[in-house]
Amino acid sequence: MNHITKMIRNMKTYKFIVIIFNLLLCASFTYGQSQYDVVVSSSFTPSINDAQEKIMKPASIIDTTNISPEVNYDIEDMVFSFEYTPQPIKAPKVGKDQITRLYRNYVKFGFGYLEPYLEFSHSNLRSKKLAYGVNVKHHSFFGKLKSFGPASFSQSQLDLYGQMFVKDFILNADANYHHHLVHCYGYNKDSLKKFYGVSDAVFPKAKDIARQYHTAHANVSAISNYGKRSYKLAQTYALNYDFLFDNYKSYEHQLQAATSLFQKIDIKRLDLAKVGGDLNVNYYHNDWAVQNLKKDRWLFNLKPNIQFAYQNFSFRLGFDLALRLEDSTKFGIYPDIEALLNVVPNILTFYVGIDGGMKHYSYLESMQLNPYLSDYIDLGFVNQHIRIYAGTKTNLSHSLFFGAGASLSLNDDMPFFFNDSSTRYILKDTAVNLYNTFKLVKSQCIHTNAHLNLTYNYKDIFNIMIGFDYNHYTVDSVKKPWFKPLFITSLEANYNLKDKFLFSFDFYIHTGAYYPSMKADGSIKSEALKSVFDFNLGCEYRWNKRLSFFLDVNNFAAQRNYFYYQYPSERINFLLGVKYIFGGEKIKK
Repeated sequence: MNHITKMIRNMKTYKFIVIIFNLLLCASFTYGQSQYDVVVSSSFTPSINDAQEKIMKPASIIDTTNISPEVNYDIEDMVFSFEYTPQPIKAPKVGKDQITRLYRNYVKFGFGYLEPYLEFSHSNLRSKKLAYGVNVKHHSFFGKLKSFGPASFSQSQLDLYGQMFVKDFILNADANYHHHLVHCYGYNKDSLKKFYGVSDAVFPKAKDIARQYHTAHANVSAISNYGKRSYKLAQTYALNYDFLFDNYKSYEHQLQAATSLFQKIDIKRLDLAKVGGDLNVNYYHNDWAVQNLKKDRWLFNLKPNIQFAYQNFSFRLGFDLALRLEDSTKFGIYPDIEALLNVVPNILTFYVGIDGGMKHYSYLESMQLNPYLSDYIDLGFVNQHIRIYAGTKTNLSHSLFFGAGASLSLNDDMPFFFNDSSTRYILKDTAVNLYNTFKLVKSQCIHTNAHLNLTYNYKDIFNIMIGFDYNHYTVDSVKKPWFKPLFITSLEANYNLKDKFLFSFDFYIHTGAYYPSMKADGSIKSEALKSVFDFNLGCEYRWNKRLSFFLDVNNFAAQRNYFYYQYPSERINFLLGVKYIFGGEKIKK
């Protein structure tokens, strides 16, 4: 490169530097001044003609080219793919037998401490026309209760029944014979020795305080069987006979003829209506051998009524005509009215009613309540002037059931058991009365009752039943409602463990009863009877479908329970035994 060329390049460089320097200088000068003046040395004033008109005039654009875009599109249907795989149906489980196998014979044998038990039953197998059977049972106890009189007992019974199905009727018949042997052991020998100086020689022998009762019963009846939709006359006819004979050679006959007739009638707007009633004729004959006394009593009852249902309501309207013949004649008319509301049919029901009537209390019924009776008791009729009641029945679910109710009644001649103080029970060569038998005393009474029950069932595995009763008696002819508990609580539970082990548990609690305490001066003082706590357990082991073994433990709390004055129960006792069924029918496979 020559010298001239270098000079030209340097001049270009210098020129570029000068231009850049001038631009920077001008920019600095302009940035440094915030205000400046422009002087125009001329009289010319720039302007735009028709400026406002031109501003308002819209712009006009003429497009010489028209482009119409062509859009092509396709719609593709969405196809959903399904894949179905059927599941195999499981085979239903079928039991071994669709029809339960029946057996002709059943035997049960058990034993405890000096306490044998035997039972045998026989019945026919399946039949569309006839059913019959027989049951034989014996239970006895030969033990003793410390400090008390001989306490052995025995119960034997034979029961027969039969049933026949004929055109439009079901015929029933049954008969039985029962023998009861008890001893009136209700006296404390230790107390009598301590307070009265009584020796063992004067205490009665077992045969002297024994009470034996032979009872027989027979019944025949015919019940119409037309079906629920039939409008034929519904009919029931029955004839009952009861007989009792004791070891004092006293006896009682009871005979009853009963008829019930009802006819459905068609009334518009009513879901159901029927009219009819009951007619009962009762005859009682008592012969007291020791007193050489005979008594005959009659009781006639006619109870017409009409029953009808409308939607969720049901009503019964009627009355009871009662006529009794004894030493004198007495006639009574009593209401028979009931209203029922099905709030939810078959689930929640409320009812309220008012009724009354006459009822005979017999020697047989008294003995079944208390077998430690004197050789004579004064029988008669209870005249229930009126009874008002109300309650509810509830099915809380398929397994849970609840019921509750209350009633108030006014009664004449209500019977109560009372210790007999007659001189024929005074110990020989002493002035000591055992008071170990009972008679009946009567009183006008206002009876208030409240009760509830709860039942739960879980399939065939578990069930439990709880009950509670409250009974209050307002009496005037006696000091207290003797031997009537104020509260009664009960529970029964059963558990089936895989159909191999069966367990049961129950208890009964009675509280609030009174007994008459006889004083040496002949006065009577009411004393509270000790509360009853009776707890029982049971277990059964099924060896197979026909053979099983059982163990029952009664009063396992070992309590001295007194249902009547000076009549304690055994403390703890048990019954161990076996059950066996045989004679089964053949099942077609």
